[in-house]
Amino acid sequence: MCKCKSNGLSGIKKAEEAGKTANVMVSVDVTNIVKYLSLAGVAIVGIIFGVRYLSKTSKKTNEEEE
Repeated sequence: MCKCKSNGLSGIKKAEEAGKTANVMVSVDVTNIVKYLSLAGVAIVGIIFGVRYLSKTSKKTNEEEE
């Protein structure tokens, strides 16, 4: 078992009773997240199709040389 000296929740309760609270505001810009995820997706798809195309063309050139 854990032999902790202080419990985290009891510390929060004591702070609230003493009137010592903190307000935290977190803002998330969803438009930037969506924009960069979309760009990353396009880049990944482009890499996949580019590698496929390069593979096919290199096979064709190898067959033509033989």
